Formats: sequence, structure tokens, C-alpha cells
Amino acid sequence: MIKGILFDFDGTLANTIDLIVATFEYTLQTALGFTPPRQEIINTIGLPLGDAMTILSGQPEKVMELRQIYKIFNEENHDKMIKPIVGVAEMLADLKQQGIKIAVVTSKKQPMLERGINCLKITPYIDATISVLDTERSKPYPDPMFLACKKLGLRPEECLCVGDSHYDLQSGHAAGCKTVAVGYTMFSWQKILDEGKPDYTIIKPQDLVKIIEKINLEEAKNA
Repeated sequence: MIKGILFDFDGTLANTIDLIVATFEYTLQTALGFTPPRQEIINTIGLPLGDAMTILSGQPEKVMELRQIYKIFNEENHDKMIKPIVGVAEMLADLKQQGIKIAVVTSKKQPMLERGINCLKITPYIDATISVLDTERSKPYPDPMFLACKKLGLRPEECLCVGDSHYDLQSGHAAGCKTVAVGYTMFSWQKILDEGKPDYTIIKPQDLVKIIEKINLEEAKNA
């Protein structure tokens, strides 16, 4: 039986892609005088910020400086650029009504995660959060998913891991969860299929509710 959902945040529960891309563009242009292609930036979303900056800049020694510029721009523009994803709030409400526990597992730091959740007014639906500093290793390693399951009081096999990147799905698989890829991702869909190997895919948020109902109905029949 599926009793819990481990959601990614950026690109899965919240439309923050334009905010993240704009922040990276400003940061790298300001500090290093160049702007990476948009898709290259998107391909790093889901990784810890330092790792993404190292990949995009090619200059790991500059990461501390880049972090400071990133932080200032992101905090100044966050609330006006974060946007809801159509259907997410309704989907979360339906899951809670069914007694499904919900965790958010992200590579963001806790203060910005809480700020994002509050901006979208989805705080009442969230039972647990895992941020980048809560585990020694981040996605795509399984550590954040293990901790999320522990906080929810569930086993990995009782949870679905839902995300918009292959990093999310790899983390979920490594922890022993079934995984769901969202079709409204900005990542290459083929890359997600090839490297993330999702167990399920959804086109819109409400499709997740139907998947859980189907899984649990089949489990009940086989019990």
C-alpha cells in the first residue's frame, strides 16, 4: 500500500524554473562575464547549489563568491517570480483527504524551502521537509529519501518518490521507492526516461491521485 509521497520541490510542486535560471544567469554574468545556455542551467537543477555552480562555471574556486551573488539576487526576486503549478494544491488536498503523508525532499536550504512553501500556501499539506543540509549526501544518493521515510514513519516501499529530474528518480530508486516522473518537466524527457527510469509517469498533478488509488486497490485485492 502507498502511504506516503516524497515530492521534489522546484519544478515538481512549484514553478521556480525561471527564477533559478535568472539567478544563475545574473550570478555568472556578474562574476565571470558569461551566461550559460538556458538548458545547461536547467540540467543542473536538483543538484546541490555548489555542485551546480562548479559544473556551470568550471571554476570551483569561485563557488563561495558565486554563492553570495546568487543568494542576494534569489532572495530579492523569489516572491515575485515563484509561481504555482496548476493543479498541485488540489492534488495535495486530495492526497491529505485520503490520509497520505507528504514530505518535500529538496536540494534547497530550509529557509528558502519554507519561504517557497509559504508563498504557495501549501504549508498545511506538508508533514515533513528534508533540505540539503539535513543529510551528508544529497540527491541522487538515497540518503534524503531514507530520512524522509523515517520522518514520516514509513518504509521506502510504502512511498512514491515524485520529481521532475532524473536526480530525484535515481534517489528514490536507490532508497527502494517506486518513482513517478512529472510530464511538465523542463528537463529532457528522454534523459529522464533513460537515466531516471521512472516506474510511472504523469501528465498533470491530479494523475498522481489516480495512480495511488490504482496501486492501493490492487494491493487490497491481493492481500
